[in-house]
Amino acid sequence: MKLDLFNTFRDTAHENGVIFYYTGVFSQNVIAAIGDSLKQRLDSVNASSAARRKVFSTFIEMAQNILHYAPELTEDDGAGPPAKCGALAVGRNDEEKFFVVCGNPVRMEDISRLHEKLEPLRQMSIAEIKAAYREQLRNEDHASDSVSKGAGLGFLTMARDATEPIEYSIAFASEASGGRADLYLRATI
Repeated sequence: MKLDLFNTFRDTAHENGVIFYYTGVFSQNVIAAIGDSLKQRLDSVNASSAARRKVFSTFIEMAQNILHYAPELTEDDGAGPPAKCGALAVGRNDEEKFFVVCGNPVRMEDISRLHEKLEPLRQMSIAEIKAAYREQLRNEDHASDSVSKGAGLGFLTMARDATEPIEYSIAFASEASGGRADLYLRATI
């Protein structure tokens, strides 16, 4: 990266309230390490204990989604083993609300499923989200879901902790990328 671009990146992050940013390979060890760093950063900005818990919970859900659902990619030059890659940022807006944003590659065949899970959440009230969360806890059908790696609570957990509807967008990559797209999620806490 050129120095002037790095300066622009740093200034843009600062102007947009970013207090923590990571991009690269995601593994359980990486998530644990950046989780520890994020906790320290939240302490340093005097986040309330409730905000710290919700931000950290949302961070974990987004990081786990990258780890479990992002396709493994190789470096452009083919060097190195395939890895799960993505980016995650945490910040604070002008209204003193925190936000957690992530971006990661997704398979084209997963896009309709993502819309089906995320769009209804955007329309639900907090009471409806909490009821759906409790219902999903009792639901044993998630074991028959061949795609989900857990109990199907990730998006519900993020929506439950958020103060605004979860935002998402899907950006379609070029054909040279091998038939994938990039998913971007934002939760405001």
